[in-house]
Amino acid sequence: MDMRFSKVWAVVLLWLGCGLAAQAQLGAYGLFSATGLSGIQCYDAQGKCSSSGGKVNLTGLSGGLYYDFKNIGPVRLGVDFRGGAGHSNKSATSSAGGNGATGQQDFLAGVRGSIRTPISWLRPYAQVSAGWVHSDATEPFGTTTTGVVGGPRLFDNFVAYEGFVGADINVLPMLDLRAIELGIGNMNRFGTGSGSSSAGIKSIGIGVVLHMPSK
Repeated sequence: MDMRFSKVWAVVLLWLGCGLAAQAQLGAYGLFSATGLSGIQCYDAQGKCSSSGGKVNLTGLSGGLYYDFKNIGPVRLGVDFRGGAGHSNKSATSSAGGNGATGQQDFLAGVRGSIRTPISWLRPYAQVSAGWVHSDATEPFGTTTTGVVGGPRLFDNFVAYEGFVGADINVLPMLDLRAIELGIGNMNRFGTGSGSSSAGIKSIGIGVVLHMPSK
């Protein structure tokens, strides 16, 4: 009797697992991104900062994982975890510049929804994410961790939030092209720092997505 019950229970668990796997969608992606920061104080005496005063554009690579697990009508809901790094040879706070004048790293987590469309190979999506940004973009250009000119730049920590919209184009059973992703948000400094306490964020990216085969 116990053996028979165990076999029935195993079949039930297998059926549930297959059902969940059929509904879920796990994927990983890599992007080339351009991120614009704005609203940063320019400390140049004549207001001539190297990136049009108070703005700087960074380029870099980012990547992430998403897991879609629930269908509500044509929308599939899930979670997304991403991180990336960018740099610029210009500064938003000074007329000075040079290789790697501005740097930034970030990690964000959020919720996303992708939408089934009549075009089977097109899958638009939208998401809202929040997390951590580590950047020297708002610091006066000469500010260092040691107080010595030429020392390592002082990086601030920020709480960030950003909304994204984009579209994936399916090209193979397990491969999509992320044709475009647009983002807009803000970051606010926490802890110590002498630069601007916040900055606006706008981003654009393209890339590739690897995922489990879709039905």
